[in-house]
Amino acid sequence: MTDSEDQSSKERIEEISVTEVSDQVLQELSGLFSNREPETVTEPDAVVEPIDITVTDVIDLVNVVAENDTPHDIDLPEDDYVVIVDPSVDEILRSEPIDPLLNGMAEDTGTLVVIDDDLDRVVIVDDDRPDSTFEERQRRSRRRERLQKVKWLKLAGAIVASVVVVIALLASPIFAIRSVTVEGNVYTSNEVLAGVKKTLKGASVFTVNTGRARELLLADPWVSDVRITTRFPGRALVEIAERVPIIWYVGDDQKARIVDARGHVIAVLAGWPTKYLRVAGVGPSLEAGAVADDVYRAAAQLVLALPDELRPLVKSLEVSAGGELAMTLAGGTLVRFGPPNDLQSKLVAVVVLLRRQNPSTLAVIDVSTGEPTVQIR
Repeated sequence: MTDSEDQSSKERIEEISVTEVSDQVLQELSGLFSNREPETVTEPDAVVEPIDITVTDVIDLVNVVAENDTPHDIDLPEDDYVVIVDPSVDEILRSEPIDPLLNGMAEDTGTLVVIDDDLDRVVIVDDDRPDSTFEERQRRSRRRERLQKVKWLKLAGAIVASVVVVIALLASPIFAIRSVTVEGNVYTSNEVLAGVKKTLKGASVFTVNTGRARELLLADPWVSDVRITTRFPGRALVEIAERVPIIWYVGDDQKARIVDARGHVIAVLAGWPTKYLRVAGVGPSLEAGAVADDVYRAAAQLVLALPDELRPLVKSLEVSAGGELAMTLAGGTLVRFGPPNDLQSKLVAVVVLLRRQNPSTLAVIDVSTGEPTVQIR
């Protein structure tokens, strides 16, 4: 299309010709837009001057007529016409018509708008169809969850299997104990030692029940403490700490009870021993493994505390019916300690006194009150 044709087309668009109208319609238009009383047309063939009105004015007029609902039969003469000139007509014709009901919905994909003949009703159908990949994503998500569960189950199974294999390997005869060595035993019962060896031999060095073997040994009155260690590939070492006998006394049954420094009765003998100091008098008839009275424990601790210069001079110890402790020296001197308390300071006073005087000249040394007193022969 040439520039001249385009220009002529624009000029034709600027003027919109409305079909010929009657005198009555012209009078109504003149009254609405000119603010003056309509003039009576006397001659039907009179030429009406063109009125400049805009498209908006025509639309308002149509709305007023529609609201009044007044039908008009209009016979338009062939020679009558009205020219409507509006500067914005060019732009309106160029642009696409936009329905206000659809404003904001142009970009809403998947939405179908149906406008009924009655402009007051608009039906909007939302074509909300699910995404074609939604179900696929759901299936992938569930598959990942299943794979994750299977992974953890496999890991747990592998751990359990490994533990079972390790336990089976450690408990196998390959690492069984074949040799048991016992150290420190002098008075420990041979029967107890045989039971301990039976418990240890054949068991794995990794899973052997050393606690059971230790309990068997501690049940022996002579045993004070035990330590059991295993050595790869098949050895076990048993170290025994036995109690040390300090004193002995005669019970009501005329049997000797040997007592250690803590007052434990470690043995009951039918004969009378000669290696240990005797506590004169008659004491309770206790079984081996029992604990003697505090006065016998104090007597044993007193013997352990004797200095080397005084130990050879001690002949025996005595326990009175009232629970008082005494000591007899080889020369016949009697040393009275009284109640078995504060024996350390009492023994120090006796040693200092014997260093100053000859024991053979002393009949009695009394430190029961804390202050030493003597009786000369």
